[in-house]
Amino acid sequence: MTSNDSLFSTADGDAQPGNDASGNARRTNDPNHADSIRVGVAMSARETVERFGSANAEYIKGYTGIDQETGQVFAKGLKEIAGHKVNADPLEAAKNIKQQAGFSAEVAATSHDNAEAIINGSKVRTSRTDDLPQYGKNHNVVDRVQLLDGQVIEGSQAQMKFVGDRDQLFKRIAGEDGKFARYRGVKLELPSEQYAGAKEFCQQQAEQLRKNAQQAELHGKPDIAARLRREAANYDQLADNVSDSGLTTKQAIFYREHPELATLRDIARTSHRAGMDGAKCGAVIGGCISLLKNAFSAAQGEMAWREAAVEVGKDTAKAGALGYATAAAGATIKAGLQQSSSEMARALAKTSAPAMAVNVCLSLGVSVKRYVCGEIDETVLLIEVGEKGAGMLSSGMMAALGQIAIPIPFVGAAIGGMVGYTLSTMFYQSALDAARAAAASRVNLARITAFETAARARIAQEQAALDSFMQRELPQLHRETLALFVVVESAGHGSVDDLAAAVNRYATLLGKHLQFSTLAEFDGFMASDEPLRL
Repeated sequence: MTSNDSLFSTADGDAQPGNDASGNARRTNDPNHADSIRVGVAMSARETVERFGSANAEYIKGYTGIDQETGQVFAKGLKEIAGHKVNADPLEAAKNIKQQAGFSAEVAATSHDNAEAIINGSKVRTSRTDDLPQYGKNHNVVDRVQLLDGQVIEGSQAQMKFVGDRDQLFKRIAGEDGKFARYRGVKLELPSEQYAGAKEFCQQQAEQLRKNAQQAELHGKPDIAARLRREAANYDQLADNVSDSGLTTKQAIFYREHPELATLRDIARTSHRAGMDGAKCGAVIGGCISLLKNAFSAAQGEMAWREAAVEVGKDTAKAGALGYATAAAGATIKAGLQQSSSEMARALAKTSAPAMAVNVCLSLGVSVKRYVCGEIDETVLLIEVGEKGAGMLSSGMMAALGQIAIPIPFVGAAIGGMVGYTLSTMFYQSALDAARAAAASRVNLARITAFETAARARIAQEQAALDSFMQRELPQLHRETLALFVVVESAGHGSVDDLAAAVNRYATLLGKHLQFSTLAEFDGFMASDEPLRL
């Protein structure tokens, strides 16, 4: 609906409730209304941007092999692994790629696990043992462990195996003299396609070995029976320890051959999840703001309720789309800033800047578009850019304070951001108004000065009159007050007429004339029809 739409206008164009003077329905799509929704949506997405942005940073760390925040250099990153040499022979080269894909799988899986932990708010982190001094390089049993507050979680030790023949791998682990017997007791992480049916296979093997052990005993071979039962127990343990690495062999090879593209794909997938969360929050925040403003306009008769409902629906949909763009783009931007080699960029990642990026572009874009279309001149453009820039900065600061004051995900930041933006805009506009009024103030200065001079002279006259009155009247008032108190105190011993005369004198001094001066006058009044005057 454009500003010229008229849902409730009459045939002759007379203004109706919800219409302006020309019969056109009014809307609340003014720039301030749009900006308030954008700021509210941006601030509501800040917590989502924080989580998913930090999650995306894990993928960048996995690719580069460096954590720019802590300065830690990892044993290997996807970029370095992709640079490893392969044999010139095609068959050998393919074999080399598969072997190196196992290293890529370790790095990628670690990045995925840590990203999910950050998104879910877990403090548990996963690390490759190559990056932990207590394990050293190329540990022959454990590839990855989970950490909590820097300490290895008991039972989290895992070995990742990407091999061509899964069943042969299991046999070498469970066999009495198996080549990989050292992997017993640790988790065995398998490619996703090999994990399917792995537990069932181990259980079937254990059951078959126990049957073979019974047959061996029947044939008088107790030693063989005992060995078969031990191998069966190894298969039982293996069934409990196998787990899904979260990657297929094909994906691991893709990380080895195209690490940059694979990393970008991970970031895009995570940013999309952030966008979906942001869309939900944005729709709620934008819908609430629009509902309040449009309901108020409808209650004031500025628009019809039907039109208000339509506007709320449109604003909610737009806020949802804006929430998606804000959270998705913000999560990507924050990841890049957080893992930047620039200290200034990393500091910026800790502010609301990533969440505000889309908002800034949209808000300033509106002003630029109006300038290009000739709707405003250079002066107005600069004024609007300054106002919105100040608003964005203030909203970011207030969002941080709001989140501290109201530690509820996105609620405190959203409220603080809207308050900050509103206050900053008000202050900025007040400053502009004051600047515009400066010239007029100079013109009126002489008139105001003359008025002030006359006022001061009048005040001086009134002050002199008051001083004269105080000097003249206060001593007499003090004397008469003391005399009245003397008469009152002796009222029990003197006459009523004396008390009445004293009271009448004091009343006369204060400008009042009482109706009765003596007891005889009071008795005469009581016997007459004369009314009582107070």
